[in-house]
Amino acid sequence: MSLSIIVLAAGKGSRMLSSKPKVLNEVGNYPMLFHILDSLNSIKDAKVRIVISTSLSQYKKVIKSKYKKVTFSIQLKQNGTADAVKSALDESIQNSNTTLVLCGDTPLISKKTLKKSIKKFYKDNLDLCVISMIPDSHVNSYGKLKFINKRLIGISENNEISSNEHSNICNSGIMIVKTKKLIENLKLIKNNNRKKEFFLTDLVEIFNERKLSIDHIPCEFTETLGVNCMKDLARVNFEFQRMRRNYYLSKGVVMEAPETVFFSHDTQIGKNVIIQPNVYFGPAVKIRNGVILRSFSYLDNVTVSNDSVIGPYARIRDGVEIKENSKIGNFVEIKKSKIDKNVKISHLSYIGDSIINSDSNIGAGAITCNYDGIRKNQTIIGKNCFVGSNTSLVAPLNIKKGSIIGAGTVVNKDVPIETVVYRKSELIKKNKKK
Repeated sequence: MSLSIIVLAAGKGSRMLSSKPKVLNEVGNYPMLFHILDSLNSIKDAKVRIVISTSLSQYKKVIKSKYKKVTFSIQLKQNGTADAVKSALDESIQNSNTTLVLCGDTPLISKKTLKKSIKKFYKDNLDLCVISMIPDSHVNSYGKLKFINKRLIGISENNEISSNEHSNICNSGIMIVKTKKLIENLKLIKNNNRKKEFFLTDLVEIFNERKLSIDHIPCEFTETLGVNCMKDLARVNFEFQRMRRNYYLSKGVVMEAPETVFFSHDTQIGKNVIIQPNVYFGPAVKIRNGVILRSFSYLDNVTVSNDSVIGPYARIRDGVEIKENSKIGNFVEIKKSKIDKNVKISHLSYIGDSIINSDSNIGAGAITCNYDGIRKNQTIIGKNCFVGSNTSLVAPLNIKKGSIIGAGTVVNKDVPIETVVYRKSELIKKNKKK
């Protein structure tokens, strides 16, 4: 059975008050739309078409570079979900057997739920199926499912509900429908409502009147959380973080205060890892086995290898690699650098655009002066070197293995193998005035 998927992403998102399109606002440092497209990637051989607005069209190349098989259609005017689906019905979708429609602002929907729903749709030979849920509050803005003797007969949009309609089962915004019947019945949808829009949910009533086979499949409410404003986005991020924390806890990660730890969508954590309170993971962080991450550390685009210790109050970013058994201590910042095994940078240092080889020690207050006002330059520190406290390493610079740099030294020339370099200031002694 051939399947087409239509992702509705043309909403203006005016309530977001954001400079970028709504669906590109991020959950776990990842656009909402990308969360959905990643879940859809697990559905084999499906054609994915995204309905976008003119404001989102400038991002087509960015989306296409990551999801090469998706196609686009533009909804010129936001005349409702049925109008959006109509704009997506090109020949490739019309030739498919089944169409799945979902919204681009529900990033928590899981691939498991989607696959289960599609399987039930085929198994029960349905013409139309709605994925339903029960919100955690009776006061909500979701459309309500209407039943007669447990048979689904329609969906009322929240602002169209009359006083005698009190169903607590709500529409998630996800629908599966036989494509041929979708095309036949879309034209029957009218805009006789307060918004004067064409609602895709009206198909349920139309299918019921035509005695077609319709049903709903329940799923967890949190999976269907939609985003219309920054408050909604904060709620979705909260749920995303809760799910990620529970996932890592189930894998044996130790978190002393999990509610204070923030994960990105692609955070990878190995075995026997300890995460102390208030640790932030930006995108592209890989933590290997046995690592200890101490409080108030901020990691972004970094790989930390086995049995290393990070923090507290460490900031590590922009493509850093830290090898086994290294120690990055308090108030240390590392950027675009490779740190080999058994290296100690224990406190109050800045390491930028550097390579530090194994078994070296960087003293407190040491910095690499990597920027000359025009370009960033590299510092290379060899194996088993000792760099004393409050040293300034002026790049480009190569300190060869086994060398010792004395405290308070400014080094602006390469240092040969096993050389001791220091700068001694003359002490001036003054007698106290009597």
